[in-house]
Amino acid sequence: MPTTRPRPSAPSPRVGLVLGAGGVVGQAYEAGVLLALATDLGWDPRTADVIVGTSAGALTGALLRLGVAAEDLSAWAIDAPLSADARHLHDALDDGRRDLPAFAWSDLLRAWRPPPPALLARTLRRPWRFRTAVAAMTMMPGGRHDIEERCGPLDDIGEDEWPEGLWLCAARRDDGGRVVFGRPGSPPARLSQAVAASCGIPGFFRPVRIGDREYVDGGVHSGTNADVLVRADVDLVIAVVPMSLAGGRAWAPDLAMRRAAHRRLERELRPLRARGVTVVRIEPGADVLRAMGLNLMAEDRAARVVQAALFDAGSRIADPVVRERLAGVGDRSSAA
Repeated sequence: MPTTRPRPSAPSPRVGLVLGAGGVVGQAYEAGVLLALATDLGWDPRTADVIVGTSAGALTGALLRLGVAAEDLSAWAIDAPLSADARHLHDALDDGRRDLPAFAWSDLLRAWRPPPPALLARTLRRPWRFRTAVAAMTMMPGGRHDIEERCGPLDDIGEDEWPEGLWLCAARRDDGGRVVFGRPGSPPARLSQAVAASCGIPGFFRPVRIGDREYVDGGVHSGTNADVLVRADVDLVIAVVPMSLAGGRAWAPDLAMRRAAHRRLERELRPLRARGVTVVRIEPGADVLRAMGLNLMAEDRAARVVQAALFDAGSRIADPVVRERLAGVGDRSSAA
C-alpha cells in the first residue's frame, strides 16, 4: 500500500483538509462527506496538500495518507467489502479494537490529580488564555486502556515513515497546550504514537508518552484546530466538522456543545479568510444530527451517518457559491 499521497495532476489550488473530532460517528460522518467530495467533484482527498486531523479526524487523516480511498473509508465505516489493500489495514487495526470496553463513568470517580505545575505556570504567564475545561482535562485520572498499542499497525503499514503533509493535533497533559505532530518544529513521533495521542480521551485511555512528555486527545484544545493552517501554503481550506452543526442553527439535543464548536471554528477560520484563503466548511445538517444521536461512540449508527452525510454534503457541494469556491479541486485527482 502506498505510504505517500497520490500526486495531483494540476498545480492549484493548494488544499488544506481539516478533519475534526467526533468519535466513531464522527469518523462515519467524515467518510460520508469525503465520499461526496470524491463522487460529486471527482476530487481525491488523498491529494490534499496538508491534512489536519484531530482525534477521530487524526485516524481518518492517517488512513488517507496511507492510501485508503474515500470509497474504502465509507465501506470501512459500515463493514462493507473493501479493496484488498484497505482490507489488510482494516484487519490489522480491527484486531486492536474488538476488546475495547464501553466507557464507564466510574472511571472518573478515581482520584484526580492536583493542578500540574506546568498548567499553573502557563496560566500565570497568559491568564487571558485560561480555559476551565482544558484545565480540568489535565487533572483527570489516567485511563485504564492502552490506545497506543492498538494503533501500532499504522507503523507497520507506513513502514515507519511519517506521511508527507499530515499534521495531527494532540494536547500536552501537563498544561493542556497544543502540539501539532508532523508540522516542522514539532516533537518527533511515530505515526502510531501521534494518532494514539490525538485520540487519547482523558480518563478513558492512558496518556501517550512521546519523548519526556505525556499527551492526550487533541480535542482538549479544539475539536478542529483549523487555525494551525494560518501560515501554511494553501489556497483553499475544506473543514469537515462532525461536532458542529450547519449554520450554527439546526436543533440537536447537544445544541450547546455544537454551537460552541461552531463558534470556535469560526474564530479559527477568520484569520485564514483575512489572509485571502478560500474556506469551505461542511457541518452536519438536521438529518445527519438525527442519525448521529448523542453517543459519539455508537458503532451501530455508522451506516445511517455515512448515508446521511453523503446526501447532506452533496447538497452543500451543489450550492452555487460553494461550488465556485471548490472550483478546480477536481483537476487535482489522480489514480491512487
